[in-house]
Amino acid sequence: MIYLGINVSHNASAALMIDGEIVIAVQEERFTKKKNFQGYPKKSIDYCINYVKKKKKKIDIAAFSTIFNIPISYKVPINHFFTIKDYDEYYGDKYYSRKLRNLPTKKYIMDLIHDKRNNLNLYLPYKKISYEDLFSGKNKLKGMFKNYLFKQSKNIIKKIIFLDHHTCHAYYAYYASLKKDKKCAVITLDGFGDGSNQTVWIPDKKFEKLIKVTSTPECEIGRIYKFVTLILSMKPDEHEYKVMGLAPYAKKEYAENIYEKVFKNILQVKKCKIIHKNRPKDLYSYLKKKLSPYRFDNIAAALQLFVEVLSKKIVYQVYKKFNIKHFSISGGVAMNIKMNKVISELKFVKQLYVPPSGSDESLALGACYFLSKSNSKYLKNIYLGQKIIEKLSFEKLKKVFNSNKFTITKNFNHKSLAKLLKKGEIIALTRGKEEFGARALGNRSIIADPSRSDVVKKINEYIKRRDFWMPFALTILYEKHKKFLYNPKNLRSEFMTIGFDTRKKNINLIRAGIHPYDETVRPQILEKNYNEKYYSIINSFYKISGIPALLNTSLNLHGSPICSNFDDIVKTFKNSGLKYIFINDKYLIKKIK
Repeated sequence: MIYLGINVSHNASAALMIDGEIVIAVQEERFTKKKNFQGYPKKSIDYCINYVKKKKKKIDIAAFSTIFNIPISYKVPINHFFTIKDYDEYYGDKYYSRKLRNLPTKKYIMDLIHDKRNNLNLYLPYKKISYEDLFSGKNKLKGMFKNYLFKQSKNIIKKIIFLDHHTCHAYYAYYASLKKDKKCAVITLDGFGDGSNQTVWIPDKKFEKLIKVTSTPECEIGRIYKFVTLILSMKPDEHEYKVMGLAPYAKKEYAENIYEKVFKNILQVKKCKIIHKNRPKDLYSYLKKKLSPYRFDNIAAALQLFVEVLSKKIVYQVYKKFNIKHFSISGGVAMNIKMNKVISELKFVKQLYVPPSGSDESLALGACYFLSKSNSKYLKNIYLGQKIIEKLSFEKLKKVFNSNKFTITKNFNHKSLAKLLKKGEIIALTRGKEEFGARALGNRSIIADPSRSDVVKKINEYIKRRDFWMPFALTILYEKHKKFLYNPKNLRSEFMTIGFDTRKKNINLIRAGIHPYDETVRPQILEKNYNEKYYSIINSFYKISGIPALLNTSLNLHGSPICSNFDDIVKTFKNSGLKYIFINDKYLIKKIK
């Protein structure tokens, strides 16, 4: 059976499953170069369809991972062009606050529709959607999506269906994991999706499908995190991870004070549901006013505390009601690795699985897993996207990299690369298929010696241009990770989805790859069969340095998607402060000063 999963919401994507195995997963942002692309993922779907055509097969079922979409989000995809000021006005006095007071908002919406910045090619004829239909309860988009997909596929798709948003999140969280023979509870947490923001699921007795036991639209963890991100003058639906990274710098007592005064009484947990307590009607205006006296880092820490308190409560209530000690979490809030760390440390939690990149891009995979159910194969890796180039020759590289500016070394081996790393060099690492999701895991990465603090400043200032407080991540060999990290429950972290404490004894050997203030780490704990060539590089470095790990961050310029194809890689290399790039485990290219 061949299934095509499609996410048409935030961070649009498509995934292809053949006989229970995900063989392709791609994001539209990698094709359009518009980060977090929202809308119909035409090019991602084309990529999957072309693969099926080459196999001379047909797609049995194509499934959209939603049953209801608000048309305004497609006619006016604000995340494609809004500034911080625009967002503030939208959630504040120009739109939402006015709407909540029953004041007219039509002129504002019409101005947005005709905004000259709203000019990205979104493929579908959204202009046909009238003003009256923008907020309609009737889904005007279903027919548009279905008709366009049938025409696009040219009879290669037999059937098209629509699935619930949180159902896709849950099936992804459960069936992408390694073991399905345990009574594992699945919790989904996000900002919005088909009328719910949080659900709880448990498998049936035969572990063949999931049963939804709770669902609520009142869980507003994601929305509150989004609003506070904006209040801190960072981009909502994109920079929430920066707020999480900022949180550890605050003093505990300051964070607790803000939590008590501002956040604590907005939501509560009852009967395995996160619901409203004393939720103000105008949530954004409330938060903006209440947080105005406080400093940015303390706000971030109070917000993180709020998330951790609520998440611990719901996990505890699920444990008490169903006597379940194994958990899996998905949805946008599951991207919060510090929340996941706190949950994993609860005494009654025996195992926590957090699948890779659990926000909306993964809905496409979830749709496939729902269709396949117990016939699904676990997600053994996430290298599921475009290849660098089918045949990358030395002659091709010579044409791209002028000899006056670059040198190219053929057959450069891992041992030699490790020696460069030991000297303090920072190297872009590219090979094979790109990673799906938000994390670079060795195929589109920038790597460096994690014991050298100076590389952090170099990467931040000359390559990534990141915010100074943000930590880098670490890839560490599975066999050696417990000498550096606390992992008494043997949690899997092959996708950088859970935070861990570090061991003080060896902390200086990995300092550049951990959070500079609280000394936690977001590791990719790498087993050899996951990525043998990346493993080989780290092992070669270990042999000459005694450090079984490398600093790892994604290969991209700040504000741009992770590099995808060869052209992206070349552009990023030429327009950054990178000195070296290692391609396909064969060619080392060096910039000449």
